[in-house]
Amino acid sequence: MTRILLFLLVFAACNLYAQDPWKDVYKESAWVDRDRWQKADELIHYLNLKTGSQVGDVGCHEGYMTLKLAATVGSAGKVYAVDVVQSKLDKLQVNLTKGNLNQVQLIKGDYDNPKLPVNTLDAVIILDTYHEMADHDQILQHIKASLKSGGRLILCEAIADERRNLSRAEQERKHELGMNFALEDLKKAGFLIIKQQDPFVDRTKEKGDKMWLIVASKK
Repeated sequence: MTRILLFLLVFAACNLYAQDPWKDVYKESAWVDRDRWQKADELIHYLNLKTGSQVGDVGCHEGYMTLKLAATVGSAGKVYAVDVVQSKLDKLQVNLTKGNLNQVQLIKGDYDNPKLPVNTLDAVIILDTYHEMADHDQILQHIKASLKSGGRLILCEAIADERRNLSRAEQERKHELGMNFALEDLKKAGFLIIKQQDPFVDRTKEKGDKMWLIVASKK
């Protein structure tokens, strides 16, 4: 009986791996490992934040970057954590309550509007979420409106090497996006490109792809 049970457990694990061989890096349980490769400190550096800054985390998921941003801006600052999925915001709220972090405001955004305050933010980051935004032109215009003059926007996305030459639609079906498409969007929206780096993060072992980075600013 023990051997049969062990076989069933191994079979189930193998079947699950076959369905999704990559780690779910967005859940809180993966955050410690994610610190090893995400280069979160560099991302925050490029946001050009200081104590008291106001920043948006659009596509915050369960709050990996939100909590780091909250520590960066301090109690005098403000972090607007945006997601379109309420359950993710609920999990983030639990962590905020535990940490007594009152400088974070949760926002349930729309798919075409993150609902950020106008002309208020020093920076916005969209980390591994921009590829999900079908209404990207509207999103960028809303973000641009939310930024102060000179405010920064960071896009950081992933693409597997073998899919870099696919069409945008084909890439997005794989939940990926090439940097060239994002650059076109940002220029069309009137942003100034400050920095672009591809690759920025190699997460081949974790997700089978590499992440690129764009730092832009509101003119």
